[in-house]
Amino acid sequence: MKIANKPKRIRTTMTCVLTLILLAVNPVCGDDAKDYVKLARESSSARKKIQHLSKAIELDPNLASAYEKRGMLYYFQEKYDKVIQDFESYTRLKPEDAEGYRMLGMSYLYSGSYDAAIANFTQALKVDPNLIKALCYRAEAYRLSGKDEAAVRDSTEVIQRGKEGRVVADAYITRAKVFRKIGHQEQAFADIRSALLVDPRTWFYRYVSDYASLKEMQGAGLIALLVIALVVIFKLKMEIPDKED
Repeated sequence: MKIANKPKRIRTTMTCVLTLILLAVNPVCGDDAKDYVKLARESSSARKKIQHLSKAIELDPNLASAYEKRGMLYYFQEKYDKVIQDFESYTRLKPEDAEGYRMLGMSYLYSGSYDAAIANFTQALKVDPNLIKALCYRAEAYRLSGKDEAAVRDSTEVIQRGKEGRVVADAYITRAKVFRKIGHQEQAFADIRSALLVDPRTWFYRYVSDYASLKEMQGAGLIALLVIALVVIFKLKMEIPDKED
């Protein structure tokens, strides 16, 4: 009888071993997912990158870095609905990362959902009070939603605390637009000049190319007119500011 039971014991042992192997599959899937993230990083094609990252997410739905990277690719393609989906997943997995909420705010801002943008910029600042970019873009969201007082408040704080030229220039421009709207032309022109001095590139692309009339450009002062002359006469090539990453 003991001999007859031996094959049964062997089958039981093999079943246990196979069960342990199957239980170990999930971590392997995680490693495979990271391999696809690596393939995405090494690829030069945005389409291929998205494919690899999508496969990584399929293998490991909790791989936060895959959502973040794919969301950034969608951001540069201006597919903001997909950016929002990916960064909603990212912030669920990484609620301690303020940049995730900032990216959500940016996507809602460009989608025209200003209240949602403000809410996410506010959350980013709760997580990291020193994330001045979030404060700067919240000011712009306030301005676009017609909340002028809040826009001026946030812009002024950015100007006082900000260290990055482009961010400070953005804040001056946002505040200038509010001042222009409420009829404080002298203060608007002063902010426009300040933005020009801090970062001429941002000043040109955020104000002159989209917003300023000839009269307003004249009001910005002689320095502004010299910059315009350089662009028009000498075709000075000014690099377009990159989107935030």
